[in-house]
Amino acid sequence: MRRVFLAVSCAALAIALLLPSAGEAGLGLRFFHTLDNNIACGIVKGQKKRRKGGKKIPRIPGEARCDVRAHTWVAPPKPANCPLDWGNGVVVGDRGFPNYVCAGDTVADANSPAAGPGSVIALGRYSCTVLEQSVRCTNLATGRGFEVSASQVSLF
Repeated sequence: MRRVFLAVSCAALAIALLLPSAGEAGLGLRFFHTLDNNIACGIVKGQKKRRKGGKKIPRIPGEARCDVRAHTWVAPPKPANCPLDWGNGVVVGDRGFPNYVCAGDTVADANSPAAGPGSVIALGRYSCTVLEQSVRCTNLATGRGFEVSASQVSLF
C-alpha cells in the first residue's frame, strides 16, 4: 500500500513539474521556494476518485512536500521499500505520519514564486508557513506535519 502511495505521489509530482507554474492553483498544485532558494516546496490538493467519460479516474492523494538543496541533517537509513533517492526532503500526506521523501524527482521549480518569512501558502487541507530559517507544513485535517530547515527536521 505504501509503495502504491509513493508511486502515485511521485507520478503526480512528476506530471506537475512538467506543467507551467501559472495557474497551478487551479490545477490543484502550488509550488514555492524560500528566498535563499534552499528549500523548495510543493502542495498537491488531493482529488477524489471520479468518473469522466465513463472511465474511472483514480484518486490522487494530496500532500505537502519540501526538498532541501543543502542540509546538514542526516536522514534515517533508507528503507528497503524505497527504490529511489532517499531523504532529501520531507512529506506529509492525507493519512499517516509525515516521513522523509523517497522520490526520483524534486519539487524545485525555477519558475515558482519565492516566499519570504511570514508567507503562508495553502491549498486544500495543507498549509505551509515560511519562517525565518525554515518551512512548516501541516495537514490541517489531521494536525500532522513537519518543519524543515538546512540544519534540522521535525516531524509531528
